[in-house]
Amino acid sequence: MKQIFLALPLLLLTACGDDMTYPVEIERETSAAQATSAAPVTQIPVLVSDTINDGKFQVLGPIESTVGKLTAFHPTPTAEQAKQKLQIEAAELGADAVINARIGSVQVCPFSWACRVSTGTAVKLHN
Repeated sequence: MKQIFLALPLLLLTACGDDMTYPVEIERETSAAQATSAAPVTQIPVLVSDTINDGKFQVLGPIESTVGKLTAFHPTPTAEQAKQKLQIEAAELGADAVINARIGSVQVCPFSWACRVSTGTAVKLHN
């Protein structure tokens, strides 16, 4: 019975885990995503608007990313790093652009001193 009480909190914490990316990992993830992406990952447009290409696109799906601060001594994640993470997520889906992009302000997150959450919609452009 004692083992159950010890294992239960660990199991619950594991379920709360998020796909947190730390700034030091962004370059490695960009290189990995570039291997499967047709266009350069850093050139995928990230737009606040809800349309692109005169509406000639196919929605691939919503994307969300979190960039975190590893320790109290590391710099706080920037909006540019959050944008780069959205570009990586879009490239992994084979997207040409991200629309409806929202980059949040810095907040406290589980397992991180500070983080920045970003969301958007990955789209594939049509001619």
